Amino acid sequence: MKKFAIAALLASALLQANSLDTTKVSMSFTAFKTAKKVGVEGTFDHVLYRFNKDTSSVAHMLDKATATINVAQVNLHDEVKTKNVKEAFFDQFKDQSLKVTFRNVVAGENQGTLLASVRMNGKSVKVPMSYTIKDKELVATGVLDIMEFGLKEAFHKLAAACSAQHEKLTWSQVQITFKAGLKD
Repeated sequence: MKKFAIAALLASALLQANSLDTTKVSMSFTAFKTAKKVGVEGTFDHVLYRFNKDTSSVAHMLDKATATINVAQVNLHDEVKTKNVKEAFFDQFKDQSLKVTFRNVVAGENQGTLLASVRMNGKSVKVPMSYTIKDKELVATGVLDIMEFGLKEAFHKLAAACSAQHEKLTWSQVQITFKAGLKD
């Protein structure tokens, strides 16, 4: 039993020794439509990432890491959807810059939590996120509500523009996802 405990402790320490592969990083979102809450996935082209210089662990690299995004570079991988979201929603923002900063990273064994401070439309909102590590990849997810960013008019404009495709229901909750490869 003692050997098992020591082996588990060493394995846990090795897992925490991994660092992020900053060449394999992505950020995406899933918005929802219809009464069945069907997901519509999107990304932003050309996100600028900055990570903590302390590479001793994944948690240290994530602490105070930032992603700076120009919302005009939204990409829903479909020309019509991208145009609708850009024109009816993102073009209504006071500020075209979106910034995410990770804080309060808590690392467990192959899982953890962090707090994402999301600044959008001139307002900052804290979004709790949880992450898992599996197959040399970290995946963090959280849910934000568009209404918390003073975007009621933009949201209603998007919902009206997409009413038929959304079967008259556009959800204000959006799942945000951050992915990063790991290296030893």
